[in-house]
Amino acid sequence: MPSDIPWLSHAFPFASTTAKLAENTRGTLLSFLPRASTTRNIADMYYKHAAFLYTPIPESEFHESIFLRIYHPDLVPDNGPANSHRLAVLFMVLALGTLMDLDKPSHSQESKQYYQLGRAALSLDSVFEEQSIISIQALFLMCHFMFLSDIEGPRWALMGLVVKLAQGIGLHRDSGKWNLESEETQKRRTLMWEIYTYDSWQSLTFGRPPSFALAHIDCQMAYDTTRNEAGEVEMSFAAWKHRFSSQCLSTVQDQAFGARTPSYKTIQQLDRQVREFYLPPSLQVPGFGNSKIGKEVEQPSIQLTMQRYLAFAIREITLFYMHRGFFARAVEDHPDDPLGSKYAPSVLAAYSSACSFVGLIESLYSQHPAITERMWFLFTHVFSCAIVLGAIATKNQMALAPSALSHLESANHLFEQVSENPRASKIIPIIQNLRRRAQSAIVEDKGRIMDSFRVNYFGSIKNEIDKLSSLGGMTRLVSRRKNSSHPSPGNDNRGSQSPTSISPTVNRSSSLPLKESTPPSALETFSPWQQNFGHFHHSPHSTPSYPPVPSMHEQGMYNGHTDAHMTPQYFTTYNNPSPPGMEEWYSQSNMMPVQSPVDGYYPAADHLNASWQSFVAQYKPV
Repeated sequence: MPSDIPWLSHAFPFASTTAKLAENTRGTLLSFLPRASTTRNIADMYYKHAAFLYTPIPESEFHESIFLRIYHPDLVPDNGPANSHRLAVLFMVLALGTLMDLDKPSHSQESKQYYQLGRAALSLDSVFEEQSIISIQALFLMCHFMFLSDIEGPRWALMGLVVKLAQGIGLHRDSGKWNLESEETQKRRTLMWEIYTYDSWQSLTFGRPPSFALAHIDCQMAYDTTRNEAGEVEMSFAAWKHRFSSQCLSTVQDQAFGARTPSYKTIQQLDRQVREFYLPPSLQVPGFGNSKIGKEVEQPSIQLTMQRYLAFAIREITLFYMHRGFFARAVEDHPDDPLGSKYAPSVLAAYSSACSFVGLIESLYSQHPAITERMWFLFTHVFSCAIVLGAIATKNQMALAPSALSHLESANHLFEQVSENPRASKIIPIIQNLRRRAQSAIVEDKGRIMDSFRVNYFGSIKNEIDKLSSLGGMTRLVSRRKNSSHPSPGNDNRGSQSPTSISPTVNRSSSLPLKESTPPSALETFSPWQQNFGHFHHSPHSTPSYPPVPSMHEQGMYNGHTDAHMTPQYFTTYNNPSPPGMEEWYSQSNMMPVQSPVDGYYPAADHLNASWQSFVAQYKPV
């Protein structure tokens, strides 16, 4: 590669070339393009294995606006020279398609080279001066590549640039009234809500504020809903994720993860809102949620399978992070048995979501291991869930402990299957350490174990803080030495920084029907459920026999299922719209008075964060 190309790549996002030099460099970049047939194959790989999550440029638009203009300019009516940002889109699609080619090694050098070529193309013409839909699409694709390549540092800032450029060309305002062609209006709406969704989900996992305010958006949804033969509302994954992000997750981010402290009543209301948000039948995972296990007419495509699992995953992990701070506070207040805390519903909710999420990713990995492993963000969330499961499993007096240990072993086995990944090698020792402690706590004398537990592992917290902070997402203040010019280490785990605070209002109107609630369980009270929860056994590295988790139906969380066209697996049957205890707190709110933060009854946001950080610090290898 000529020396000026890497130099241009590092110059991004600034353009520092003359017009003549830019034209020469553009010709050099074009020479690095593969043959048209190869490009088509790589683009097909991108749309099959990557675009199911985010699609800033639909396949038909890519073919007409990018591929034909660059490879066959004579076939396009407006055959002006391809600008550098159009070339950047092409290189970024090549980078993503190569990255997600399951026949090639993960993080291949070829994908990195296409990525660098795309960055160089973006530096030929300034994205600040040449603002367009194409330049925004190129930057979005660049963010997606960084997301799948675990490039954490600059990704947050780059997405902020995408948002500002989108606002700069008015994507947040509906263009239907501007007399544009219908195709252009649809293109703008689609891109706007893809950006909104990406920013919303990235904000959740980074624990940072979203960039959009819905009060300033009147852009209509890009995709409509329909009804199936049974009269049920149906929609595509894109239509669902746009609605979930804007109508549900935005409320959670404002009220649970904002700068103000949430009352516990708010958390309960948000919990119900997330659980009841409508999921169409076509996006339900068989055996998870309210979806029944049944033989489908034909095997779903890999894209549909991934979309189904991701739709369930984003809802479940939202609940997990929403309750995690109160879970940590319950452990802090009642270290022997957190279910005795007034935050017991959050203990159950965090535990239940952790079990469901681990089971979900285990099921997905059993069907599509290669592509699931490349979605490393899923494993990051599994690790966060494992920390909570490990905390419960080490408390042998809790009825949930054996079940938590079973799911912790499942998480451990999942990471062992991807142990060649460098990040997995850092996580596995922590999970195995939790597992050993949990096994010891269940088998040995409770008093002796708890005494030695406190002595042995609180003494090593300080020495391990850097190791776990990069994995568990702990927020900390780093004092820089005067003689050091090195920045403080970045935060690797996107899922562990969510603050727990709110703004005053809860409900946001939704055009979708609420999920049909299941009838109340016979397990009406909290204490009997604790007393009757059985003990279960699990053999590591074998097909696990999973225990039940809190459910409004008295049935196991996992049911074995073998279908003619599917890999034998275990499906979660999590039919409860809210865990036991949450329903009781909804209907019997007077049993636990809910006061506002100003009354001082509930912990401040910084106290909740401190509780979680202190809690995470306890579960580190000695």
